[in-house]
Amino acid sequence: EEVVNYLLSKRDVKLVDTGLDFGKPGFTRFEHKRFHPSLALTRRFYPHVHNMDGFYVAKIQKLSDSRKGEEDKKKEDATSNDVEGN
Repeated sequence: EEVVNYLLSKRDVKLVDTGLDFGKPGFTRFEHKRFHPSLALTRRFYPHVHNMDGFYVAKIQKLSDSRKGEEDKKKEDATSNDVEGN
């Protein structure tokens, strides 16, 4: 969940429903950590519960190649270059 949460915060992606009707939903909070609410769309499979190897499944849809915050940095750089040039 921590890796997927990081991905959601840094890239232009979203989680979609896995289409799996068994397994446990992913964590949206664990101890003192809070994760993105869409992590409930992910699935956890426990070996002692589901009688198979343990898995974590997340279905991710890429929306664009951009990184979150990248456009803001480009705008700030362009603004600072314009100010320096004047």
